[in-house]
Formats: sequence, structure tokens, C-alpha cells
Amino acid sequence: MDTIQLPTAEYQKLQEELALLKNTELLKKFDRLIDLLYQNKYGLFMGDYTDDLEEYSVNHGWEESPSGWDNV
Repeated sequence: MDTIQLPTAEYQKLQEELALLKNTELLKKFDRLIDLLYQNKYGLFMGDYTDDLEEYSVNHGWEESPSGWDNV
């Protein structure tokens, strides 16, 4: 068995990070917060189906961003 030595403070920090990542309720709240912020910023509801959102983003990004072909 391999052994790794860590300072106690670093080990406690890693344990705290692991506990946060295992907290599914916290992750669900972050996921919901991201949905709400996205909806607030873009006026869209992301949900679980994002195929149309990808097409929308690509089309509008293409139309709004300057291109080298604009001056041809």
C-alpha cells in the first residue's frame, strides 16, 4: 500500500472540499441558481433540452461577431 504524507491543515481542507462535493442538496441548489441566472440574463429557460439553445447561440454568435469575410 502506498502512503502519502500531507500536512494536517491540508488534509482537513481536502476533507472539507470532499464533504461539500458530496452534498447533493447544495449541488441541486447551485444547479437551480445557474438556471435562474441564465434565464434572467438571456430571457431563456434552459431546462434539460439544450439542442435548440446550441443552435440559437451559434446562429446569433455568428451573426453578431465580426468576421474576416465581412470585408470581402
